[in-house]
Amino acid sequence: MSEATEVVFAPSFNRSVKIRSRDERLTSDAGVLLLREADDLLGLTASLCENLVDPRDPDKVRYTQHELLRSRIFGFAMGYSAADDSDRSAHDPAFRLAIWDRAGDRDLDERLASQPTQSRLLDALSGKENRAALNEALADWTERHLLATSGDRQVMRGTIDVDGLPIEVHGQQEGAAYNGYYKETVYSPYVASFAPHGDYDSVRLGDGFVGALLRGGTASPHEEALDFIRATYKRCAGMARSLDVRLDAGFIVGEVLDGLTSDGIRFVGRLRSNPVLNRLAEPYLKRPVGRPPLEGYESVIELGSYKAAPWEYAQRLVLCVVDKPDPKSGQLEMFPHFFFLVTSWKEHELSTVALLQHYRRRGTFEDRLGELNQTIRPRLSSPLFEENEATLLLALLAFNLVNILRGEMEANAPAGWDLQRLQTTVLKAGARVVTSARRLFVDVARSAIPLWCILWDRMKRWQLPERFSRPSPPRGRKWIDPPLHAHTTLVLRN
Repeated sequence: MSEATEVVFAPSFNRSVKIRSRDERLTSDAGVLLLREADDLLGLTASLCENLVDPRDPDKVRYTQHELLRSRIFGFAMGYSAADDSDRSAHDPAFRLAIWDRAGDRDLDERLASQPTQSRLLDALSGKENRAALNEALADWTERHLLATSGDRQVMRGTIDVDGLPIEVHGQQEGAAYNGYYKETVYSPYVASFAPHGDYDSVRLGDGFVGALLRGGTASPHEEALDFIRATYKRCAGMARSLDVRLDAGFIVGEVLDGLTSDGIRFVGRLRSNPVLNRLAEPYLKRPVGRPPLEGYESVIELGSYKAAPWEYAQRLVLCVVDKPDPKSGQLEMFPHFFFLVTSWKEHELSTVALLQHYRRRGTFEDRLGELNQTIRPRLSSPLFEENEATLLLALLAFNLVNILRGEMEANAPAGWDLQRLQTTVLKAGARVVTSARRLFVDVARSAIPLWCILWDRMKRWQLPERFSRPSPPRGRKWIDPPLHAHTTLVLRN
């Protein structure tokens, strides 16, 4: 049940300190149990598995698809992005308790799936039907949290943010290519996120990724954009009574704008400058006479209706002039900075100032794209394009799961809970698992307990609507012994 005490080494700075290996039931990832609790209360991975195809023979299965999915998604959520990390977590007591779908105390003694088994899972998930189910799960998970925290009430207005997410790769991955703009070999996926009231910092919980599409490294910024936005918009229909879309400048082309206008979808996006637009802006770029104020100038001007040559519909055009002093010198730049917003919102629906404020709130969405790369770190290392898309979708699902806990922490203790802080202070908690009278006690480090209590109290308030599926109780299925070549303790491969 436990290893013999063994001194591993003694540090030279203090010979009284001895580093030893004694108890295999110690973990530094106790927070994975919080992920499992949130997963079960909202029925996240269980609902996903209902829509996945599992080609394996059920009589020869040691690890269910549900357990394999938990292992990969929880691993991403805890910051373990490499596929080989599953070999280490397979022997971690907290991961064992959180991932096995069986009741009782034997979970602690059964190793989890290894990296080759996880690779076979990825192969199964790369099928078209399974990738579609993973994509649908993004919006489903976000909606479940939104409605479970609101008494089954939609938000009055929600916003979908759409942007590109370049992901650098190393190797000979199918579809990846050198991109001259980023000066790297990349994939260029689309990602979309939902924000209640258009504000990620709103007290209303329920934001997260709701769609993704992996694309080749040299795909144009707007290729397949209209179909992607339409599909994502449809997925989010149950979250808000009124939906609108915020777009990056790369999506502002006639095909996208005309398609959204014909569908009646409200949007706002940044329009790249051109000589015609610059002439329209010129009269508004002159600075007032006299000493400028310390905070500089900012103005938003309604320019009326604008229709570029390829567009079918004219759109409302707004000029934003931002003339701020340099933070170091305090001097204004030689020329004011300005940009254009194009929108289908009418002036009586959203004033120029409100339109600019609404567009600027997408900055938090861009920050979360950075968080995804820094904390979840999706590694698209498979040679096959479809497997890399499945990996990206699993990473986004993991982000949504951790983001649910982050949102609950911010609602109760608003002190800047970015994902990395949540991982290091809440999820990366040390603990020891103790067995007593066929019970498993997890002794968590005292420093983490106050934060765990906050999350536990918040999760107890969730009320998932009855129409959403929930996980079935753990089954008492027969244990199948691991194969003879499986290691019962961690072995590092060369």
